[in-house]
Order: sequence, then structure tokens, then C-alpha cells
Amino acid sequence: MKTNHRLRSAFLLILTFVLTACQSNWQILLIKDSQLSGEITREDVAYYIEKSLEATETVPLGQLLYDNGYSIINQIDLTLQSGESKTFVWDEIAELAIISEEGAIIVGEKIFDPVSIAISPSMLLDEINVSILDIAPTVADAIGLPVLSGAQGQVRWAVQGPIDQAVMILLDGLQYDKLLSLIDQGVLPFFQNLNTIHAGLSVYPPITTSASAALLTSTPPQEAGVFGYGYRSTDSLTLFDLAAEMDMDVIAVEGASLPFNLRNAETILSGDRDGNGFSDDNVFTNSIEVIDANLPDILYIHFHEIDDMGHSYGPESTEYKSAIISVDQYLSEIYDALPKETFIVIFADHGMHETADGGNHGTLTAADMIIPIIFLEK
Repeated sequence: MKTNHRLRSAFLLILTFVLTACQSNWQILLIKDSQLSGEITREDVAYYIEKSLEATETVPLGQLLYDNGYSIINQIDLTLQSGESKTFVWDEIAELAIISEEGAIIVGEKIFDPVSIAISPSMLLDEINVSILDIAPTVADAIGLPVLSGAQGQVRWAVQGPIDQAVMILLDGLQYDKLLSLIDQGVLPFFQNLNTIHAGLSVYPPITTSASAALLTSTPPQEAGVFGYGYRSTDSLTLFDLAAEMDMDVIAVEGASLPFNLRNAETILSGDRDGNGFSDDNVFTNSIEVIDANLPDILYIHFHEIDDMGHSYGPESTEYKSAIISVDQYLSEIYDALPKETFIVIFADHGMHETADGGNHGTLTAADMIIPIIFLEK
């Protein structure tokens, strides 16, 4: 009996070792148009678990799909180890789908063990022709700065005349489709008079910290070392660092707080000094004061209320619409106040999607990833 027990224990030990070894080497193949396009491995998942500033045992599936070149997705088809297939409309599960270090994909309360994922990109990708990574190289080129080291974006605007300064205006949380809808309704006179509003692509995760790093370094968040919530600075060279090296002045007009470290920029925190519950009116006032007093080589303006109203009430709400209408007026007055020979870029960092209790962003969906980007020359 003792011999049989020892043999059984040895067998179980060997079996456990073999199964663990197999698990440690798992991979999920990614398929596009019936061709292998990439893979997800245990090492990929473990990397992001390690980088997370919160205790977690899973990673959003969207993160690994984004790393493999996917940004806007229509649907995914899981082929399970049993041979069974499961099809999902991606936008319906994007916020729920996570993957464990053991290779299990979890969607809500359901757990799947796929060997491959067939991915159908969205036709919306055909409309996208610029990226948030393009903004820093374009601004640098417009004002005569050298090429930003390591930049992965491209110059998207050929200046028509001499440029003395650049103004970068961030409209936090402005959803691209909602902007176009309000333009069609005739309630945004400034935007209505623009010739081109590009459908641009943000980065994953589409949140302010990651997008700010991508904006200023022209590199994806992973290369800038900004992996999501909690990361508020980058060690990579930024547009503002480059400006400082060339003895150019940078002023940043922010809201009530500084969500990302704007190194080498003189920062003005606007707050809610008039006590009306909002900061955008104070951001506008401070921006006009900077323009009137001494416009720097680069002026960076960050409006926050669109994002705030989106989180509180959702992108379909009256409050979200009102915040966009207010910003439209601010933009009109800022544009009129700017001198000639100014290059202007207006953009969002991410979009916004509807939730049961308001709105949110951070998913690999069109609502969150597609952003407006506008280049102007005055």
C-alpha cells in the first residue's frame, strides 16, 4: 500500500509539473483575413501585470490586441480548445474582456480557453488618417524645432508662411462623433467654419495620462513608460524638453489640477476661482491673459469640462453638449486674439462612451479611440 501511494504521489507530481510546464508556454494565435497576424503569450500578460500600479491578476484583452496592431475592431471569433467557436461584437465586450496569466479569457462571468482569435477590424479605420503621435512632430516642424528624437509620428501640415509661435489646445474627452453631430445641428459656429476636422487615433489605453505621454513624445505609451492610471510622467524626451533645449518658452494653462507632468513648461493652474463649479472659464481667461501679455513660443491650453461632464452625465447628455458649445465659443475668441503667423492644433486626448451611470473611456472602442485633430495656420 505504501508503495502504491508513493507511486501515485509521484505520478501526480509529474502530471502537475507537465501541466504547469504546458501552461507556462501557452500562446493564443491572432488571425486576420485567415492569416496569422500575431500572438498573445503568458509573457505578454505577465508584463502588464507587473507594470500595473494596482494589484491585479488579469489584463484587459484590448491591451494585447492593441499591442498586436489592432485599434478599432468590429468583432472577434474565439476558437476554443474544444474546437467550439464563440463570436462577439467587440464593442459589446471591450470593457469586460480580460485575460489571465494562464491564458483564460474572461468576459463577465464566462471563462473561455481559446487557442486562436480571429479579428475583424472596423471599416471606420478607412476614415482615420492622422494620429495623436503626429501632433508633436507637426508642431516642431511648424516652429522650426529639430526632429524629436525617437518620434514615431509624421509631420501632417506643410506651413504656408512664416510661423512665430504654436498654440496647442487640448479638449479633454471630446468624442469625435458627438462633435460632428453637433456641427450638423448648427450649434458650433467655430467648428462649422473649419475646413478640415481629421478623424485621428488616440493610443491605448485612451486616458489622459497615456495620451499626454504619446502626444508629447510621439511614441506609444509603452515606449514612453506610461502604462495607464497612476503614471503621471515620462523619462522620454518631450516636445517641451526639445523647446527648452532650443531656448524656446513654453506656457501651459491647466484647469484645477495637473494630470500629467508638463516638464519644462511654466504651468498656470486655473482652478475654480470664481466658485461656479467649473474651471474652463478660468482656463479661457488665463489663456487670453497670456496671449495679450506675452505669447510664448508654445502655448498649451487644456480644457477639462467636456470630460468632466461626460463622466458625470454621459456623452449623450445635455451637460456634455453644453460643455462643447461653451468651448466652441472660447476657441473662437482665442483664435481672434492670436496674432498672425501662429500655428494652431486643436485635439482631444480620448473620446467617451456611454455607461449605465454616466460615461467613461479607456476601452479599445471607436467611441474612446477616435479623436478630432485640427491643424490651423493664422
